[in-house]
Amino acid sequence: MSRWCLTLLLLGAIACDGQIGSPTAEPNDPDDTVETAPPARDPVGDANLPEGRRLRRMSADQFVASLEVATGQRWRDYERFAAAMGRADYGEITEEGLELNVTFEKLVEDAARATCEDAVAADVDGGNVILRHATSSDRDEAAYVANLEYLFLRFLGQPLAVGDSRLDPWLGLLNAPPAEGAELTDLTMRRRWTAVCVGLVTHPDFVSY
Repeated sequence: MSRWCLTLLLLGAIACDGQIGSPTAEPNDPDDTVETAPPARDPVGDANLPEGRRLRRMSADQFVASLEVATGQRWRDYERFAAAMGRADYGEITEEGLELNVTFEKLVEDAARATCEDAVAADVDGGNVILRHATSSDRDEAAYVANLEYLFLRFLGQPLAVGDSRLDPWLGLLNAPPAEGAELTDLTMRRRWTAVCVGLVTHPDFVSY
């Protein structure tokens, strides 16, 4: 028999019962319910983390008190925004809000800008809270480093080793050349030190634990 004939016979067998060869089991009854197991999934860890593993932030009162200690300035708008930052009123709200969220982060930045501007302005007038080891007229990297090391310890409680790479982005800000044709003025340096202060207040290690 030719190969073509064998092919026709095989195709005919498939057309008749849908399979080649004799069936090995009785066909399923359409009314039978076939139980199928759900597809296997990659294991997923428990989303309910123990309290000790959660990132917590300071309460509203703790934050504004720490901000005043670090900058020497009281945030004047605190009472206006305290509830939005999670402070309990023990009337309708009896628990302090301690979760990080967009509203809290936005108000932390607002508080940082206001108090840091006041703190640097006070230092220019003779204070030494932010500008302890440098002044707005300094253009010396050694003075920048000494003041940044002091600020890291004051705001974050973190001593820095000599040549610590964590200083690099802050030194990059302080050493940045002015715009073409512009002069690096004391006012520009005041703004840069204010930006350093704001950056430290909004640092996760300042607001969370």
